[in-house]
Amino acid sequence: MADLSKSISTTSVALQARGVTKHYEGVTALDHASLSVEAGEIHALLGGNGAGKSTLISIISGLTKPDSGEIVLAGEVMSASGPLAAMSAGISTIYQELSLVPALSVLDNIYLGRELKRKTLGLPLASDRRRMESEVRDLAAGFGVTASELRQPVSEFGALKKRSIEIIKALAFDTKVLILDEPTSGLEDAERQVLFGHMRSMRDRGVSLIWVTHHLEELFGLADKATVFKDGRTVGTVDIASTSVGELIGLMFGAAQEEFGGGDIRKITHLEPSTGRRVVLSAKNLSRGSVVRDISLDVHEGEIVGLAGLAGAGRTEVVRLLMGLDARTAGTVELEGRRLSLRNSSAAYRAGLAMLPEDRKQLGILADLSTAQNISISSLSTVASAGFWMSRRKERALAEDYRRQLGIKTPDVDARIGNLSGGNQQKAIVARCFNTSPKLLIFDEPTQGIDVSAKVEVHALVRDYAAKGGAAILIASEIEELLELSHRVLVMKKGQVVGEITGIPAAIEEGHFARIKSEVLTLSAAGQNS
Repeated sequence: MADLSKSISTTSVALQARGVTKHYEGVTALDHASLSVEAGEIHALLGGNGAGKSTLISIISGLTKPDSGEIVLAGEVMSASGPLAAMSAGISTIYQELSLVPALSVLDNIYLGRELKRKTLGLPLASDRRRMESEVRDLAAGFGVTASELRQPVSEFGALKKRSIEIIKALAFDTKVLILDEPTSGLEDAERQVLFGHMRSMRDRGVSLIWVTHHLEELFGLADKATVFKDGRTVGTVDIASTSVGELIGLMFGAAQEEFGGGDIRKITHLEPSTGRRVVLSAKNLSRGSVVRDISLDVHEGEIVGLAGLAGAGRTEVVRLLMGLDARTAGTVELEGRRLSLRNSSAAYRAGLAMLPEDRKQLGILADLSTAQNISISSLSTVASAGFWMSRRKERALAEDYRRQLGIKTPDVDARIGNLSGGNQQKAIVARCFNTSPKLLIFDEPTQGIDVSAKVEVHALVRDYAAKGGAAILIASEIEELLELSHRVLVMKKGQVVGEITGIPAAIEEGHFARIKSEVLTLSAAGQNS
């Protein structure tokens, strides 16, 4: 159990952060920040990228020690540190990047590091799997995980089921406070509603939820309160029932909702049709076993082609084949008329393809390298002297140029990129892609986990790239984002293209956004099977 001491008072407040301050490499991440969460409350923690939310979560979870300030749990100051102490005290965290071990069963993941042991005479203690399953079976059933599924590897499940498993893992050990960091990331609309039902159920159990999200519209009808952070400081706490998205944005950024494209989507769709332009990329009959089946698509100069579909439809698998990350079993890929046979991403970059990956932290950034190194690494020839020597001066100059162009906020381009906010990491990866002078750029969930301000900036980068003649493929789980940015959309299901929506910019300008969205949803859910 956590070492708890120094009683404060008996109160309905489940958790408090008081006067918390944390500095990193000369940057103030938190400046006397505070947070107060009541028992049985869904409390949103809001703020732009770099506002200090992740740092506070890390401190509450025991991963990071504050420079000053204290965390109070159920009226007791937490004087012990470390994630195990926080978990023992009743604090659990579900991060945006799930911490499950894919090869292990659901049951093994739930009890990982906390296995129940059975007594044996003179032999090493073994896990009591029967008792573990018995103790968690009813809880798991409440979140849609059956007894048989408890024995299956986590790798066999989709994003929603994995989120549910993380919740079960937290609640199995008497969690008092559950922190949810972007829990709807990567989920479809229907899956989000299921998750929201689980969150209400946890609140009814008396669990306090701290909910970090950039999707402000999700809060209404679900969250009770929201505390807003800005520049490491607490701006204030509001009741969700008596506020609006515009007011929350004003607190987060000091700007009106309209400045970030809020409201009418038609006002922020500025895409020209690409009919008659030359074909940049052409894929014919692309297949990879049963995962991708007979996909054909063309992408023209200055065109953004969206890939729609529910989780598991095969969208990411298609672009992985284009990038040479997976081997195709059939089909051809041509880039500007030249047949490609790629074996890895390095070959793809040399050929003229670039990709902004879905998983920024695992597949995008090199966290221990500088921002400048992360930008230059895919095209080192751009910062070479005499043809092969690395020039730090050129690398810094290149990074400074992109920092100005893309508005990357960092104290210095030599600063470790892992210390930047998610939105600024994303823009640095976009800069890396641009630096390769790609003929075709793939955006896989380009705004996942970034705030509304950074989202608008990334959208502008995508549009500007296409406006200058760049060809792009876009994957986005949010249908609104996909339609807002795409000229046309291919709808996928079970590895196949089951429909195509064309003329999207003109249709949206004419007020037909709802109809187009309905068409995409219908095709995604009820597309033809082979």
